[in-house]
Amino acid sequence: MNKILSENINRVWSSLIIDEFQKNKITQFYLSPGMRNAPLIAAMIHAKTFNIKIKIIMCMDERAAGYRALGYAKATGLPAVVVCTSGTAMANYMPSVVEAKKSNLPLIVLSADRPPELTFCDDNQTMDQTKFYGDYVQGEMSLGAPTFSISPLALTSSLSNLIHKSLFPQKGPVHFNCAFREPLEATIMPIPEEYLKLAQDLVLRDGPSTRYMNLNTTPLQADLKEIAETLKNSKTGLLVIGSLNPYDESESVENFIKLLNWPAYFDVSSSLKYKFNLSDNALPTFDHPEVQEALIKTPPQTVFHIGGRLTSKHYYTFLKQVPSINLITLSLNKEKEDPSHHTKMRINADINSTLRALTQTFISSSSSSASLPLPEKKLDLNFEAFTLKKIKLIDDGPLAYPMISKVIVDHIKDKSILYIGNSTVVRSFDAYFSYNNRKNITVATNRGVSGIEGFIASSCGFIDGVEKELYLVIGDVAFIHDLNSLYFLKELKTALKIILINNDGGGIFTLLPINKEQNVLDYITSPHGQTFRKASELIGIDYLEVHDSDSLIPSFNKLQEKNHHCLMEIFIDNKINKDVYDQLRTIKL
Repeated sequence: MNKILSENINRVWSSLIIDEFQKNKITQFYLSPGMRNAPLIAAMIHAKTFNIKIKIIMCMDERAAGYRALGYAKATGLPAVVVCTSGTAMANYMPSVVEAKKSNLPLIVLSADRPPELTFCDDNQTMDQTKFYGDYVQGEMSLGAPTFSISPLALTSSLSNLIHKSLFPQKGPVHFNCAFREPLEATIMPIPEEYLKLAQDLVLRDGPSTRYMNLNTTPLQADLKEIAETLKNSKTGLLVIGSLNPYDESESVENFIKLLNWPAYFDVSSSLKYKFNLSDNALPTFDHPEVQEALIKTPPQTVFHIGGRLTSKHYYTFLKQVPSINLITLSLNKEKEDPSHHTKMRINADINSTLRALTQTFISSSSSSASLPLPEKKLDLNFEAFTLKKIKLIDDGPLAYPMISKVIVDHIKDKSILYIGNSTVVRSFDAYFSYNNRKNITVATNRGVSGIEGFIASSCGFIDGVEKELYLVIGDVAFIHDLNSLYFLKELKTALKIILINNDGGGIFTLLPINKEQNVLDYITSPHGQTFRKASELIGIDYLEVHDSDSLIPSFNKLQEKNHHCLMEIFIDNKINKDVYDQLRTIKL
């Protein structure tokens, strides 16, 4: 069988495009149906006969496809390709493209298009698809309709460069727009022999059209010495671990935490929050008013913030109130990413390679043994009694968000994967910190722009990447937003266990000052009056329900025992939930 489709120029170009992807080790395709993308579909199917690693996953809903590709990127650090027809299909990718951009995740949009002569006369299913995503993509490519005047080498080398832009200097989304004239089917049309031979030679050649060498960026040695001296000379310090990529190894970060030996705060999206506890000299929360007041009264001289933005807005409120703090941040992100506007030193470099280099700088500049930690920078704070009171109040209280997050963290098995929804869900997990337990849990969430859509699809994509079962904790409004993605479970072989917290609408707003305006609150919370047992029946998965605190732990343990898809719906009352949060805020240090 010929390795390239050669019926017409559309098929030749499509074969070259798909071949260049697989030569760059991109083999995950999320395909939405259409006619204008038929040449690309044919090329993918053809390439799959030669490469068993190629996976073509059908996604009827483009918005769901985009989020599934996002979840795959979050799990692996590799780009997946979302493929769609012309018109509004590619517009449905926009939310996931924005999230990928803000989360520094690679994502490749491959959109089919009608040729210019149809687009600009308002032909059916047309719009201007060039530059559509604006600044939310790191690269955009549109060579127009396939033509013999553009060399196959120009096509593949340009695509190779676009792929590179999705990965370096920071990861993010890119867009390749393919305008096809008819025929879209396998009608045989004449192709110059020389053109076809060059295309065939490119496909038979090993390796990508252009091979790019990506670098792990680290600061210069002089800068590393300056950073090390600043940290060493700080009388008191606080280490803050923000969002970290689930696919990255965490050993370098953990080793540096032990070496620096500072009090630390861990964001839930770091996947390190539950590996530590209060006895590890960690700060339990930023969200409690008493903790904020204590930190403002006795602030650290230096805060070293590693990773992305934090879930807690109160962290940034604290920084704004103490502008004298020497705030140093380390993250590979070209964006400002400084909500407090008080960063004094920004290290825009790869986290792991920088921490390894910084560790060596500490060791080489110290006469002490490399195994000895730096002097501990203690803050005059004691959170033991506070944490124990908080835990007791949650354990003795009614079924509410704080109990749900605590039970899941305390009882989930080590090495589990937890995908956490936004709104109250992520804040509840971020607020819980153990007194004496430690858990090794991989945590993922979509905090780029903190949207509530796409979480079921993202979870499925994460499973595509790791091929391990996953627990998704999601609110009812977010669940409704992504109901279409439940159809993924019919072909997803690895178990997705959905924990759906149903408080009949956007309960987070009842915890905010707007709760005093009942006439406005009814519209904001959007009560729906729905339960979701029938959603599980529709797609044929198991269903569990929890109505009280006594049944929460047994039901969660039962969920863990299952080896297939399941939906566990937990019903909570907004008034009771608010009362629990109000009581937690009254706990004194």
